[in-house]
Amino acid sequence: MTIFEALTRASEELKGAASVRRQALQNPKLDAQVLLSHSLNRPTSYLFAHGDESLMAETEKTFFDLIARRKNHEPVAYILGEKEFYKRSFRVSPATLIPRPETELLIELAIKAAKPGTVFADIGTGSGAIAVTLAAETGGFVFATDISADAITVARENAKANGVADRIFFLEGDLVLPFINDLKAWLLERKDLQRMTLVANLPYIPRRHYENLDPDVKDFEPKTALLGGIDGLEIYDHLLHQLVQYRSYFPSELRILFEIDPSQDMSGPSLIRHHFPYAEATVIEDLSHKARILEANI
Repeated sequence: MTIFEALTRASEELKGAASVRRQALQNPKLDAQVLLSHSLNRPTSYLFAHGDESLMAETEKTFFDLIARRKNHEPVAYILGEKEFYKRSFRVSPATLIPRPETELLIELAIKAAKPGTVFADIGTGSGAIAVTLAAETGGFVFATDISADAITVARENAKANGVADRIFFLEGDLVLPFINDLKAWLLERKDLQRMTLVANLPYIPRRHYENLDPDVKDFEPKTALLGGIDGLEIYDHLLHQLVQYRSYFPSELRILFEIDPSQDMSGPSLIRHHFPYAEATVIEDLSHKARILEANI
């Protein structure tokens, strides 16, 4: 079977997956190209330049084994074990969410808002994509937490692979609690770092929306990293409660940036004002003009 024939057959098989799961895969041709490129350990451009080249039997089997997994709606990122985010490649596993393009807005806003002397906190770090990107792009220090030990393991590997492991403090536990005492002591020593930007891409999917998620997401990505309670803001409520309780442990200048569901454009700011009555909360839209980021100084 040639490369062109393999791509054609695989694309048709992926298109047919809709009859099994009653939902079409969005990019069957692209999925086939990416998976064959991976099987050959060649860039996708190679496929088009060598379409008449015959595949070795072992490569052909490997490729169609991957296609079978994709037909079951397993995300390509989990099949490959990696995902590109903000120009870097990150290892991902079923213990972590797959980084999404929408979250790059969170990075851009955090970088834009950063001033000299800013330290970052990434709450619910998952694969570490946000923490690693902030450390790499700004040269700053990042406190990163996650309740999942498996996620922390993946995040540490990504930090090491991207050369920023010495500037990220990974801690396992409940939101900001793992670093509260360490942060206060650390800031006393580091007089040059007296501002913090705290970013969070916590579970924010409302319960009513969860069952309608694509099978790629609902059947494979960790439910605990997606579902945010009845209104989707349960975990953010918990985080804000902690920030009120331990506000004195943080620098006087504390900016928060939360990724949210578009349906939370009104409830999100109200939640912040409930915990911090004098805070001015701003909702920022993504490129699709949907509410995506909640920003406030608290």
